[in-house]
Amino acid sequence: MKRIFTMLGLLVLGLGASAQMNQHSNYIGLNVGGGMNTILYSPTDGNWNPKLGFLGELKYAHFFGKHFGLGFGVQYNMSRAGATFDFFVEEATGLTHPKDGLKYDARTSFRDWKDVQTMQFLSVPIELYWRAPMGERWAFIFGVGASLDFNLSGKYKADDGSFDVAGRFYSTGSWWINADGNPPLPDYGFTSDQASNLEEGDIENLKQMGVSIVADLGFNYAMSNHWGLYLGIYGGYGITNLLDREEGYNTKMYTTAQLSDVSSDPKLTGYNGVVNSDQVDALNLLNVGAKIGINFGWSCNHKAKSEPVTPVVVPYEEPVAEVDDEAAKEARCNQQRMNDADMRMAMENVDADIAEAEKAANANGDAKAKAAVAAAKKQAADAKEAHKNGQYCKAYDLFKAAYVSISDTYAANAKSCANTKSGDKEAAQAADDAALYATAARNDGLDASIAASRNAKINADIACAPVEKPKPYENPNFAERLSREALAMAGIAESQPAASDAQSAAEKGRQGSFADSYATSAASFAKSADAFAAKCNKPAAKALAKEANEHAKKSAEAAKQNDAETAYKEAVAARDAANRINAVCAKAEPMKQVEVQEKLDAINATVNFEFANDSDAQFDEKTNDALNTIVKNLQADKNLKVLITGHTDNIGKEAVNMRYGKQRAETLKKLLVKRGAPAAQISTDSKGPKEPVASNDTEEGRYQNRRAVITIK
Repeated sequence: MKRIFTMLGLLVLGLGASAQMNQHSNYIGLNVGGGMNTILYSPTDGNWNPKLGFLGELKYAHFFGKHFGLGFGVQYNMSRAGATFDFFVEEATGLTHPKDGLKYDARTSFRDWKDVQTMQFLSVPIELYWRAPMGERWAFIFGVGASLDFNLSGKYKADDGSFDVAGRFYSTGSWWINADGNPPLPDYGFTSDQASNLEEGDIENLKQMGVSIVADLGFNYAMSNHWGLYLGIYGGYGITNLLDREEGYNTKMYTTAQLSDVSSDPKLTGYNGVVNSDQVDALNLLNVGAKIGINFGWSCNHKAKSEPVTPVVVPYEEPVAEVDDEAAKEARCNQQRMNDADMRMAMENVDADIAEAEKAANANGDAKAKAAVAAAKKQAADAKEAHKNGQYCKAYDLFKAAYVSISDTYAANAKSCANTKSGDKEAAQAADDAALYATAARNDGLDASIAASRNAKINADIACAPVEKPKPYENPNFAERLSREALAMAGIAESQPAASDAQSAAEKGRQGSFADSYATSAASFAKSADAFAAKCNKPAAKALAKEANEHAKKSAEAAKQNDAETAYKEAVAARDAANRINAVCAKAEPMKQVEVQEKLDAINATVNFEFANDSDAQFDEKTNDALNTIVKNLQADKNLKVLITGHTDNIGKEAVNMRYGKQRAETLKKLLVKRGAPAAQISTDSKGPKEPVASNDTEEGRYQNRRAVITIK
C-alpha cells in the first residue's frame, strides 16, 4: 500500500509521448493511471469478479518525422481480481476425533466465500506511435505494441464468507442429523466459523514472464515549448497463460476443517487460495483505464560542418558621404506608386468592399467584426486623402491596412458563426481558414491583402450559412432500419424475391433515394406476406396478404411523387400486415430432441472440446438440416425456448469435464445464433460425464458420450 501512495504522489510527473508545440523528436517523462487492471480466470465452481488496479510508467519516445515514432519504457502494474463461491462443499472421510479416537466423516460447507487475488508486475512495453497535430498546442497520439510482463509477487486472501462443519460417526447416519447409536455431535465441536481469521498467502506456480498486447490513445497539450500535459486511455491483454503447472497438478482449494480441541470451534486448515487450486487452469492480464502525465520534449538539430572558405580581400575605398534624406526617399516612393495598378483597383473597390463587410458584421452582430469595419472606414478615408495630396506611398500603405481590417471583419464573423453552430465541423474549418487568410493579408503587398480579404469572405459565408434541417423521413437511418427488417422477414418467409427487394432497398437508401427505398422495402414485405399466406393457406392470411400488397402499391405511388413520408408510412403498414400473417401461420415444427455428435478423433481430458473455429463444416448434411430446423422454429415462435446440454466421457477429472461440457454447449449456442437463432431463447447447461449413453470402456462408447443435446423446454 505504501508503494501505491508513493506512485500516486508522482501524479504531476506523468509522461505521454506526444507532439509538442514545436513537434519535437524526443520525449521522456512519467505517467500514472488506473482502472480495471485485473486478472482473467474462470473458476470451475465459482464466479470471477474484476477489480480496480493501478499503474505507473516511465517512457522514452523518438519520432522519425511529423507522424511516426517508436517508444519503450518500464511500467509498474498492480492487478486485482476476486472469486466468489456461493455454496461449495468439501468432504473428508476416515478422520479420527481427538476426544476419544472415534472415527468420523466430515463435511465443510462454504457460503458466500470470497477470495481476492493481488498481483504485481514490472512490464517493459515497446510501442509504435502515430501522432497528428491539432492546432498550435494540441496533438492526438495513438500507440500500439507489445509488453514483456515480469512477475514480482502474487497474494491471495479470503476476506469474507463463512463455513459450517457437520459430521457423522462410524460412517453411518445422515449428514446434519444425529442418527441412533451416534454420539451427540454438538458435544464434539461441530459448529461454524467465519473467514475473518484467515491470513493471506503467496500465489504459487506463476510464470516469471508473460507477453501482453498493449495500446494507448490520448491527447497532448503543449504547456510550453518543451513541457506538455498528456491525458489518455490505455488497454492491454496478456496473451500468455501466467499459470505454470506441471501435468497432474491437483491441489485442492480447501481442506476440511479439523477438530483439534472439542472445547473450541473447528478451524479451516490448509487454505490455498483460488489460483493455487485446480479451480483455475488459465490466468491472463487485462488492463483498461485512464492515465495522466507530463512530458519533456527536445529536438536534435545538428548542423553539418561547412567547408573552409578562403577569405576574399576587398580593396579599401574611402566612404561616400550620405546625401540621401527622408524627403528624397519619400519622393522616390511616391514616384514609384503614382501609377500603381493595385492602388487604382483599391480606389475603385474599397467602398463597395467595406459596405459588404459592414453588412455582414451588422447581420452577425459581432463586436470585433464591427470594430474592424470602423477601422477599415477610417483607413480608407485617410488613404483617399493621402492619394489626393500626392502622398501615393502613404496611400498605398493605408489601403493595405484597410483590406487587412476587412479580412479581420470576416475572420471575426466566421469565428462567431462557428461558435454558434457548435459541433459543425465544416463551420469550424471555415473559421480556421478565414483566420489564416486574415493573417496572410498582413504579408506581402496590397494585391495579396485584397485577395486574402476575398478568400476570408468566402470562408465566412461558409461558416455563417444556415444549417438546412432534413425532413424527418429523408433519413438514411430510417431507410436502413426498414430494409433490414424486410431482409429478416424475407429469411423467415424463405422468399428469395423478397430478399432481393430488401437488398435493393438498402442500396437505394445509401444513395439518398429515400422514397424509392421505402417503396422497395414495402414491395419486399408484400412478397414475404404472399409467401406466408401460400404456406398456411388460411382465409385470414390471404386477406392480410392482400392488405400488404395494397399498402405496397400506395408506397410505390408516393415514391413516384417523391413523397418520402407517405412512402414510409405505407411501407410500415405493409410490414405490420406481413407480421400478422406470420403470427397466424408460423407454428413451430414438431420437435422433441436433436443430438449433435462431435467429429473428434482420439482425445483425452486435456483437449478443449470446442468446435474448431465455430465452423459449420463440422456437421454432416443430416445434422445441418436439424440445426436449420431448430433455427426456423425459434425465429417463428418467440415463446419457444431450448436448452443445450453438454456431455463428455469419463476420462479426466469430473470438475474439468463439467467445464468442458459447458464449453461444448456454449459453442453450439454460438453456431445457432450465427445462423439466425435469437440468443435470448437459448440456455445452456452441462452434465459432464454423469449421463453416459454408452460404455466409456471403448473408444466408440466414449465417442457417443461426447455430445451436445438440444431439448425443447
